[in-house]
Amino acid sequence: MPTEEESVDGSPVPLDAAGGGAPAPQAPGEAEPRDVYVIALVGSALAGALGSIQGRMNGELSALTHEPVEAAVWSFGSGLVILTVVVLLAASVRRGLSGIVAALRGGSLRWWQVIGGTIGGLYVAVQSYAVPLVGVALFTVAVVAGQTGNGLVVDRLGIGPGGPKPVHVGRAAAAVLAIVGVVVSVWPRLGGHGLVLLPVVLSLLMGGGSALQMGINGRVNLASRNVLSTTWVNFGMGTAMLLVVALVKWAASDLHPAMPHGVPWWAWLGGVCGIGFIGTAAWAVRHLGVLVFGLALLTGQLSAAVVLDLVSPATRGDVTPAVVLGVLVTFVAAGLASWFARRDRTAA
Repeated sequence: MPTEEESVDGSPVPLDAAGGGAPAPQAPGEAEPRDVYVIALVGSALAGALGSIQGRMNGELSALTHEPVEAAVWSFGSGLVILTVVVLLAASVRRGLSGIVAALRGGSLRWWQVIGGTIGGLYVAVQSYAVPLVGVALFTVAVVAGQTGNGLVVDRLGIGPGGPKPVHVGRAAAAVLAIVGVVVSVWPRLGGHGLVLLPVVLSLLMGGGSALQMGINGRVNLASRNVLSTTWVNFGMGTAMLLVVALVKWAASDLHPAMPHGVPWWAWLGGVCGIGFIGTAAWAVRHLGVLVFGLALLTGQLSAAVVLDLVSPATRGDVTPAVVLGVLVTFVAAGLASWFARRDRTAA
């Protein structure tokens, strides 16, 4: 017997007769099955690790080409090519794209909910502008502050697929604790840069934008019922945004594409990591909410960053006790946010 799934606007959407597609989303206040919740938490942390690995790959490519935007275009563009091949070969992914189109035509999905990938493109553009001016550490703090702060707002407004979630002292405290953890971990590297207001503000806004992207991607995934379909849309929008940025820089004579030499093979695989990152995010945010997902993601990002620094002789000295303490604090923050989220669902 076919069952029904709740669409983006709350109306029932029938599943196919074979029972395909995602299970019905949890109603606000309904407890998530523990095993699914734990898998979503672990998956989010692994997605964060993929994000750090992708950043290291893109950084290596950018350092050798001296063109951060060119490296980002390769990362998004190569991921889009891989996903396009999957779309051509897999009927289930094409059905997912048809589901997105049908949801747009029916009005259950809004046009602005399918352009979340442009936020990823803008993020890379802001990163390439802000990091040389304020440093990686301050950029990271601003992004995390924007992401965790707006994660509370996105959850409260019900922008994500799980419906509205309450904002209380416990969840707010977990968000603040996560920011403290990041500040502690990057504190030794905060010196040496004056406070340049514009790049800091832009970094803060992009952090908030990434929280919004997580929420609307979850909505798109409800319509597609296929994470690869959702990921293809994200990569398409992100690649388009980065191409626009690249064209603007090229027109201003600020972009000089060149064939890189001496790039290690693994540095070309950033697009593959991005596919895993966005696909996991589109699925997991439905089960965790934007705030908890973002904090779990952060623990994976920081942990992987520490491991990557430890295995590289050039950066091993950057792993100080403050960095380890900061990572542990973010683990505590993610644990608190997860506990409060589970408690709220169970109590309701």
